[in-house]
Amino acid sequence: MSDFIEATTSSLEALSDQYRAIAHNLANVSTAGYKRRCTSFVQLLQAQISGAEEGAAATSGTVVEEMSIDFTQGSLMETGRALDLALTGKGFFVLETPDGPLYTRHGAFVTNDTGQLVDSAGRIVAGEAGPIVIPPAANPQNVQVSKDGTLSASGAGFGKVRLVEFEDESSLLPVGDSCYLPAEGVEPTAATGAAVQQGYQEASNVRAVEELIALITVTRLYEANLKAIQTQDERLRNILHVAMS
Repeated sequence: MSDFIEATTSSLEALSDQYRAIAHNLANVSTAGYKRRCTSFVQLLQAQISGAEEGAAATSGTVVEEMSIDFTQGSLMETGRALDLALTGKGFFVLETPDGPLYTRHGAFVTNDTGQLVDSAGRIVAGEAGPIVIPPAANPQNVQVSKDGTLSASGAGFGKVRLVEFEDESSLLPVGDSCYLPAEGVEPTAATGAAVQQGYQEASNVRAVEELIALITVTRLYEANLKAIQTQDERLRNILHVAMS
């Protein structure tokens, strides 16, 4: 009995986490630079549904689930804005904050009052030699950005965007605004395979149809677990009724 309760409770908690991840993905299907959240299950999915519909728990053991981020490449959306930068390949832009650097693939940049390149939240975009400052005489819309991240105006270079990568991207934790923070002790290295695409943004890598299918599956599994609990409750009631007769 205790094993049944443990397995079913674990299943319901894991399914709830999966539901929240799917809902978050669907809410960000149109968010540029967003990377889908996913959870992995042990002993789950369709093979479990048939057993649960016969009155068993949706899993034959404790469900193990881990939240992870899917960093696969999103499609590129052309915007025509000179300071919209997308990345192809493995890599991240670096944003400087008072609490340390954050890492993102959302390259919708602007300039602040002092001409520094910043993101929409005002965080400084790190350059290889420090903050990148657009020359006062340069029109930001006429700035050229090469594939290696070098910025120039009227043929003269004035900065290069710092691009980094992580050997193990599973160490990155989402902190909001399509930004990530590595686990303690994890340090980035210079990106070797990333290329900057000027005038583009990287779209979310969420596929709405796949998320909706996953949502249906999770809902069915959740209902199957509840049905298993109800079936077990009825069995216990019958046992108690017989014992007290």
